[in-house]
Amino acid sequence: MTFSNIIGHESNVQQLKIAFQQDRIPSSYLFIGAEGIGKSTLVKTFVEMMNCQTRDNCHSCDSCRMFDNGMHPDFHVIKPDGQGIRIKQIQDLIGHLDLKPTYAEKRVVLVKEAHKMNLESANSFLKILEEPPLDTLIVLLTPDENRLLETINSRCHKVYFSPLTTKEIQMVLDRNYQLDPDIQDFVLCYAQGRVRKRFIEKAVVLANMRIQVLHMLQNLKTEKLYDYSLLLDQWVKQNLQGYFLEFCMSWLRDFVSARQEVVTGLINYDMKDELKAAAHGFSDEKLQWIFGLVVETELAIQSNASKALALESLLVQFKQIFWGAPVV
Repeated sequence: MTFSNIIGHESNVQQLKIAFQQDRIPSSYLFIGAEGIGKSTLVKTFVEMMNCQTRDNCHSCDSCRMFDNGMHPDFHVIKPDGQGIRIKQIQDLIGHLDLKPTYAEKRVVLVKEAHKMNLESANSFLKILEEPPLDTLIVLLTPDENRLLETINSRCHKVYFSPLTTKEIQMVLDRNYQLDPDIQDFVLCYAQGRVRKRFIEKAVVLANMRIQVLHMLQNLKTEKLYDYSLLLDQWVKQNLQGYFLEFCMSWLRDFVSARQEVVTGLINYDMKDELKAAAHGFSDEKLQWIFGLVVETELAIQSNASKALALESLLVQFKQIFWGAPVV
């Protein structure tokens, strides 16, 4: 890929080009922006250009071919192993950096989700930043710089990524995916300024799930909780509980806006007619209350609470708060 193929982030592209042309590339970058916004793509394009024999991403020289095949020996990617980046991963990296690059003029280390280094691995990684090898560029990716040690923050040149516009996301979808118009509209509703690859891959399933969540919120008064518990169990088995909570929050937020006759900024704007009809069945006070409970449930699951029990408990509270109905 060349810089001309990158959609959006024009100022970031220009910044990297100038640094390369003036031979003023720092020893380490910190790329800050949401997951799926294009940070990794820009890193790989930049790295390929740096080591291309023509300095222009020719895709023909030995270096470019190795990058295109994902087999370049001097491009090292560190990413979480399980819940986080482990100390052994950093120790292994330090061992690699003691050696000269195999092929490239400048070896590159890409650290994905750098905020997932624990204190031990972060302190070990800090030693690399304090004494960076002359022939190595280090690039860290994170959605939130405040989740990194300040000592790491202060040693990196920061590059901030702004959300993509709807038009830019549309261009990415048209270029890389073949989606039915209805599914594409659904994906755009939940894009949130980024290209959500895993969301797109599951888009057909998730589009149906979103509608099921709306029906759940509307019909808990009359439907038995048991029927919805079975549905939740299926979603948990498919590891879709995060999307269930996301859809709950999106509907609840849109209900509040619809009740106040606010039509701008709706998440589910592709279903605004259904949204308006459903919103009148809830009070603002109860919507705000249950929204807070959804957030608490999400945090509980992140803290390793039982997913199935946490979601079933949330449904019980839905039924009691929204409808004041006995749980059956």
